[in-house]
Amino acid sequence: MATITVKIEKTIEFTNENINDLMVTALEGGINYWCDKVVIISEPEDAKINYASDIISAGGTLELHDAESNDRWELTLEKILKGIKWYCEKNGITDADDLIDDHDADTADSIIQYALFDEIVFG
Repeated sequence: MATITVKIEKTIEFTNENINDLMVTALEGGINYWCDKVVIISEPEDAKINYASDIISAGGTLELHDAESNDRWELTLEKILKGIKWYCEKNGITDADDLIDDHDADTADSIIQYALFDEIVFG
């Protein structure tokens, strides 16, 4: 018997704290093997920023520098949300808690790479 595939989309809600947690994991170990420097490009005036990892959820922009070349990429909230979406779709994640509770350096690295490159380029 032939099968029919139906694509189902689901909305998953993330808090600013969730985004900050993913960014901390990425910046403190997930992307360090290919990114050797992160620069704050823009910081919203009204946002209370304590760490670089808080910039993205506040709507600011970070610039990530390649460890072996002069390549640089800008990371924004819009790009991170795209990276989260792609990661969740590729890994069958349908609940924010499943991602946040179980994420690690590899997860954060994958999300950043999907956000910047639409694929895994490093690793």
